Amino acid sequence: MLPFQSNLTSLSAPLLWAVVGSGLAFLAGVALTVGWRRLNQPTAAFDPTAVFDESVLQQADDDRQILDAIDTAHASMAAPAAIEWDTRAARVGDQWTTTLYLASYPDYPKDGYLNELFNLTDIEFDCTVRLQPKNQARARDQLQTLADNLQVDAKLEQTVRGSYLQTRADEATATYTAVEEGQHVFSQAMFLTVRGETRGELREAVRTVKRRLRDHPANLTPKTATCAQDRGLQAAAPLGPNPFDEDVVALGGAVGALLASPHNPTILEPDGVEVGIHRHNDSPVVIDAFARENGYAMFTVGDPGSGKSFGAKQNFIRSIANSKDRIGIILEPLNNWAGVAEALNAHRITVGGKMGLNPLEIKPIPPRVQRTLGDDASPFNEKIDSVLSFLTNFFSLRGIHLGDHRTTLELAITEAYLEQGITDDVATHDNESPTMRDVLDVLTTMSETPEEFVIRSSVETAKLEADAAWLIDQLRPFAAGGRYENLGRQTEFEIRDEKLIYLDLGQQEGTVGGSTSLLMQLLIAAVYERAKETDNEVVFVIDEARYIMQDTESLSFLETVFRHHRHHDLSIRLVTQTVDEFFQHPESEAILDQCAIKQFHHLDGMDETWANEFGLNYAQMRFVQDAVPGSDRLGYSQALVGLDGEWRGIEVRAMPDETEVIDYDPGAHDRVESPLADD
Repeated sequence: MLPFQSNLTSLSAPLLWAVVGSGLAFLAGVALTVGWRRLNQPTAAFDPTAVFDESVLQQADDDRQILDAIDTAHASMAAPAAIEWDTRAARVGDQWTTTLYLASYPDYPKDGYLNELFNLTDIEFDCTVRLQPKNQARARDQLQTLADNLQVDAKLEQTVRGSYLQTRADEATATYTAVEEGQHVFSQAMFLTVRGETRGELREAVRTVKRRLRDHPANLTPKTATCAQDRGLQAAAPLGPNPFDEDVVALGGAVGALLASPHNPTILEPDGVEVGIHRHNDSPVVIDAFARENGYAMFTVGDPGSGKSFGAKQNFIRSIANSKDRIGIILEPLNNWAGVAEALNAHRITVGGKMGLNPLEIKPIPPRVQRTLGDDASPFNEKIDSVLSFLTNFFSLRGIHLGDHRTTLELAITEAYLEQGITDDVATHDNESPTMRDVLDVLTTMSETPEEFVIRSSVETAKLEADAAWLIDQLRPFAAGGRYENLGRQTEFEIRDEKLIYLDLGQQEGTVGGSTSLLMQLLIAAVYERAKETDNEVVFVIDEARYIMQDTESLSFLETVFRHHRHHDLSIRLVTQTVDEFFQHPESEAILDQCAIKQFHHLDGMDETWANEFGLNYAQMRFVQDAVPGSDRLGYSQALVGLDGEWRGIEVRAMPDETEVIDYDPGAHDRVESPLADD
């Protein structure tokens, strides 16, 4: 053993490693040979029926086709099959696109400055904003260096350019100060890919997008990625790097102003009431009707069951509760507001039957209101026009054309006022107003002694006498015992001392035409006179407004009321089911134009024609068509509210106490004390 051991240890190292290496090579060869034989050994064929049900195998081809279709759809969504590049556009799949980039930004952007861009619901575009936080310390040092260099250059420059450099230096110093005080610094780049089905459509869409970006409040400088549409599309892609070197330094405040844009900030007006909840960001939409510069009127429309009446009642309740001095008046012919009036302890006046209502009643105007009127304003002539409008409507409803008898009738009305000492002098409007019976007395005198009313020639006598006799006969219903006897007496109810008033026309049974429209016109005139003499704001709801819009003869007076309502702090709220009647006459369109606030609940009849009339785009039109009607299960209804040309989709929700008041049934409860009534 020892000699052998001695010999082994005496072998050289190279020989030892050669022996070991030969052994390892032999073992590796054996392993490779065994593995190769196993891989090439024939295996038994796989039998699918042993694993899958036979029905699955029968549907395999169909499933494979479906999976292939999904694979193709996913591939086409991720990237087009081919792209055709142009200088200022690209054909991506079936669409034409143009990618824009933002070259400059305002120094102090307004919150939500891209709101107008995101309101372009009829244009297809992608907006990609790339924000990258920068190293705070490095950014602060760079800004300090920039501000120092600009300050030095401004001091060295002795030309006009020096003032420009000084302004830049001051701006850079302000930015540095903001960063020093904790403002975060970002690298910001923005890209927009505008899409169109044709080159012409794309060209118009790009022009519109650029205009929105340049105009206030964006004040941006968009540019087309000329000869770089490929890099622009890559930069606008939501994933991947940005090969387009067009980024700027932005502070945290500018980033916040940008991120506020997609949320479409809500309307929050001081001293306003909440009309609903913004359907996108759940923020309240608060509107002050009396803060409008173009009028305080409101227009609400919706199909039956859409939630329009619920929303109008809620808005009325909140408007009254918002100010302890505000006066609330309700006028409607179908008795739908009886519960609200009863719950609020309103003074209910059932108009019709034998209650006196004087069409000629005139009220004095406070000095405060007189100062707001123009030099050519005449409340006296305005009242005479109102009376003539009422009587013209009266004749029209009876199928009688007033014709050239109108001049004699106007003369008789004016004479009736003069006999009461009422003239164009506002100070005389405190006198007791004449009535229709006083007008009949004047006509009687005119028929007996027409010479007293002749202006120039005796030939007038015969016409005055004939007209007076004809008018006496036609106005017979206003005399004692006539159908409209109550309209020939002084008004027998007072609304000047009441805070909440419910003018109930329920006895008329909602009949279109006849005395209903006459009474509604007279009551609107009475409320208008009330608004003129009070210093308080008046909220006046007219439900079923279509009743008064269908009478052509009353529209001229109603247009006058709407044209001057703002001078008397009168907010008229029209509630109706249809919009057709507002476009049948120029006067009704003028009335609609005076409504600064418009609210649309679910309306099947909202088509492209009406959408164009109201300035709605396609998306807004569809929202009105598909708006959720009032639902107890959902707890809200949807509506589109427009304010000075701006539209917001809202959800109308009510608090439990409001719902209790709105749904109040006066027949099932004792009269309750109004939570809004003065002690």
